[in-house]
Amino acid sequence: MITLCCETSTLLGSVAVLDGDKVLSCHESQRQGSHSDVLNVLIDKALSDSGKNLSEIDAFVSGTGPGSFTGIRISLNAIKSFAYCFNKPVYGGNSLMSLAYATKYAKLDIKFKDLSVISMINAYKNMCYVATYKFENGSFLEIKSPEVIRVQNLNSYVPSEALVCGDGFSTYQKYFPQELSEKLLRAESVLDDPQAKTLGQLAHDGYLKSQAWNELLPLYLRSSEAEENLQGIKYQPLI
Repeated sequence: MITLCCETSTLLGSVAVLDGDKVLSCHESQRQGSHSDVLNVLIDKALSDSGKNLSEIDAFVSGTGPGSFTGIRISLNAIKSFAYCFNKPVYGGNSLMSLAYATKYAKLDIKFKDLSVISMINAYKNMCYVATYKFENGSFLEIKSPEVIRVQNLNSYVPSEALVCGDGFSTYQKYFPQELSEKLLRAESVLDDPQAKTLGQLAHDGYLKSQAWNELLPLYLRSSEAEENLQGIKYQPLI
């Protein structure tokens, strides 16, 4: 199955073309913006480098968040439009799952092999998007589903030693109490941002569900800033 995959939910925007789980091409852009002005360029480069065109793509894959509200929509709109135009299925994968699954391909010391994997993405306002996964008996399991947690409450979320990935860790690590720092183990080879190619590998390995274009929805764990203000959800300083 040839897949075109897009991921724009965080500061790293990426596009990849895969044949099964083999990466044919991958292009990325690290930026503060929404990726709206570069996504089409990345798609064109990825298709060109892979020797494929849109009509040869068997399925389209998009990250669904959590992450930037605007960023999530950029990828979703592009992928859903392609799926509609070419009458092909779509797959959606959340960014926390993608981050954790990427550790399967990372070069990890043996001490990390049996640990749960906690994905931690910066949700801003001293909050993180988190989820917990585990590789066990050849399967990839979701232990705790995606949620948003204040940095001050992370210690109670983490019961024991775990491998951690995502930019939430690097952003807030200096504020963690010693007990939490001792439980969160970091390997140099893990990612800070989800990548498009991992979404394709998840789809190939059967961990993403095939959908019609109009069934694919974003994963929003927070309300908009205006809605949070109305709900009385306020920024809480860490120090």
